[in-house]
Amino acid sequence: MVYGISMVRNEADIIPLNVLYHLASGIDRMLVVDNGSTDGTDEVLQRLSLQHAGMRWSRDDGPFLPSRVMTKLAREAFEEGADWVVPVDADEFWHAPGGDLRRVLEDTEAGVLRAQAVNFIQRRSQRESSPHALIHMTRRTPTPVGPPSHAQSLVESKQIAFVEKRYPQKCICRPTAEVEIETGHHSISGAHGERMRTEEIVCLHAPMRSRAALVERVASASRAAAAGRNPNQGRNRRRLVLLRDETAIDEEWAANSYEHGFVDVYGEKHPVVFDPRLRDAVSPFVSRSLWNKLLSPSER
Repeated sequence: MVYGISMVRNEADIIPLNVLYHLASGIDRMLVVDNGSTDGTDEVLQRLSLQHAGMRWSRDDGPFLPSRVMTKLAREAFEEGADWVVPVDADEFWHAPGGDLRRVLEDTEAGVLRAQAVNFIQRRSQRESSPHALIHMTRRTPTPVGPPSHAQSLVESKQIAFVEKRYPQKCICRPTAEVEIETGHHSISGAHGERMRTEEIVCLHAPMRSRAALVERVASASRAAAAGRNPNQGRNRRRLVLLRDETAIDEEWAANSYEHGFVDVYGEKHPVVFDPRLRDAVSPFVSRSLWNKLLSPSER
């Protein structure tokens, strides 16, 4: 059995797409915790759970502590007999280029698989979030800048955009009673077996799918510090807290969205390249008939 686990907040535009995609990709069960959403995410999750036996959700209005919540979900999956646990953020889509995620997991001897995450870039004109926004995320930086810690320093000094950094690898694992999922699932401990890098799976990442989604990230950025998170984690969230006015948000959006083949990194244009992998992976799940079953009449 393959379990997906997720902690989400204010992701009503994308969480149905994410759940439907992963249930169709070889994941048998999805366990989702809603962390105090105010945009109707909980209502969407409830409708999903009624329509899909493999989907289960709960609500936690407590502080933003993703490592604690995701670890709890991973151990819950272990107790239910999961062979693999796939941590999933709402803006992440695990993809097997060969077309069979389950086969990759069945064939490996690893206890933890580490896969590369790829940041995809949204068009500049995508102001509002919508189920169809990911269809336009068809660009990425030609050469991601790394390593991640150095790249984040360049982001903070406004030399590169966040979407241009090489994102840290993401992990999936065989769960145990002692498994621990680090925030962001860049590292997992307590899993039995060798840690292996794989190129048979990639994490397609949509970090800024609209200007409105960026505004939401800025609004929620202070929650990690308020929850007592490790100050050495979440450097980019601490940076976002400082974006306090519309001008700063507009500059950040320009740096992380494309127009005419470039992102505008605080006045300097950096080229992007065409990459349709995210669009092609999710487009079968972005149909009006699917969404009409999930959204209330006022949301359609």
